[in-house]
Amino acid sequence: MKLRGPALGILLAFLPVAVIAVDVLITALVEDTTPPPPPDTAVIFRGIAYPSSPVTIQRNGQTQVVVPADPAARFDVKLSNQAPGAVTYTVFASDVQGLVGSPMDFSLQLTLGSTVTLSGIFLGPTIQADKDRLRLGDTVTLLGVTAPRSEVTIIVASEQDRMFTTTADASGAWVRQVVAQDIGIGDHTARAKAVSPGQEVSSFSKSVAFSVIAGPAEPCDGKNRADINCDGKVNLTDFSILLFYWRQREPANARADINRDGTVNLTDFSIFLFHWSR
Repeated sequence: MKLRGPALGILLAFLPVAVIAVDVLITALVEDTTPPPPPDTAVIFRGIAYPSSPVTIQRNGQTQVVVPADPAARFDVKLSNQAPGAVTYTVFASDVQGLVGSPMDFSLQLTLGSTVTLSGIFLGPTIQADKDRLRLGDTVTLLGVTAPRSEVTIIVASEQDRMFTTTADASGAWVRQVVAQDIGIGDHTARAKAVSPGQEVSSFSKSVAFSVIAGPAEPCDGKNRADINCDGKVNLTDFSILLFYWRQREPANARADINRDGTVNLTDFSIFLFHWSR
């Protein structure tokens, strides 16, 4: 039997229809619009400060980082993401007594993507004098901190400069006594520089001032600067005086400002403890 016309259409509507699945993959090249990171501009600082001391690095007077030197007094610091242009970096450190050494400045012209290495930095020793006035026959003790086992040269300047030498111990501490007769009556300043065991040469320290005078002795002449009441001992009595003037600027008793920086603070207390004699 042959089906034609509408009957054939009805029959076909009831026949199963095969479903074919087709996977279509569409690919395209899309340009990455993320900008590449800017090249790093960096400065590396390598050098010598004081054993285990905090080393501060500033950029145009603003502190960038404070890092500890190692027990051999060495430090190695990298500052990344530095803005290019003219800039001045300052490096300084303080010793175990809180005395701040002389800073070193470095003026640079940074270009984008460059890395500048400042090596061979050797901060000058810290320095202090145990007296600010002495008489002929007295002795002034100059002391401070530098790299361990360094040779320290002290220059005492007055009418005629005199040089004295000493060697820092394993902790970096150095000390040198100078007899008043060796430098004469008058006003004097002293500063120091060091040469490490590896023959690296430091910058100069800050200067400290003291006087050799003639005439009758006064109660505090030749006394340790930490002996605030000039009784020949550094003890609780001096500590009480120090506390009385604590945080005062230009104290009425000038000897309470042991390091003579204009304020009675932790630095004076650290020096006081160093000279403690009970």
